[in-house]
Amino acid sequence: MVERNKQIEIFLFINPISESSFKMEKEVLKFIGIYEKDAQMSILPYHNPQTLFNYMQRNQMPTQSTQLWNTLQNDIYHVSLAYIAATIQGKKKGRNFLMTVQEQIVDQDKPLSKKLLIEAAKKARLDIEMFLSDFHSSFTQSLFHLDQEVSKTMGATDTPTCVLVTTGEEKTTTLIESSVTAEDLCQMV
Repeated sequence: MVERNKQIEIFLFINPISESSFKMEKEVLKFIGIYEKDAQMSILPYHNPQTLFNYMQRNQMPTQSTQLWNTLQNDIYHVSLAYIAATIQGKKKGRNFLMTVQEQIVDQDKPLSKKLLIEAAKKARLDIEMFLSDFHSSFTQSLFHLDQEVSKTMGATDTPTCVLVTTGEEKTTTLIESSVTAEDLCQMV
């Protein structure tokens, strides 16, 4: 049973095109549904050469393929920027946008395209003109770089990684670098 006197903040560091990151997002959302009002989640796209290499290895992709490496790197970066641009219009809209994109890329194996991003933006009820403007802005790029710094500061080294912060009588921070379920999170708090 979850104690309701604690406030929970979860920082989820993800690869936006990764199936394991998508699964973990769903589990954290399930936990937040259980915990209700005193839990918050922040999703931060985290991407660097090591996380990309790890992703390719886990998915049995040829790590020596420069073309594949560049394609994946660009896809991760562009989905990350699109998610950040969507989040500017609201955290919930951004999360809905991201999950729609992930359903298309991860679950339905569709390639990333501008059309896919715009369709996801429409489904998330974003202002499309503002979304496209923000997507291409230097401000959004700076937010992406800030997310990378936050990831390093909080100890994330791979994706998905979850940092669980609980406050109540005492504050605790737990770094989780493996898959986690809603039930696991309930037991941790």
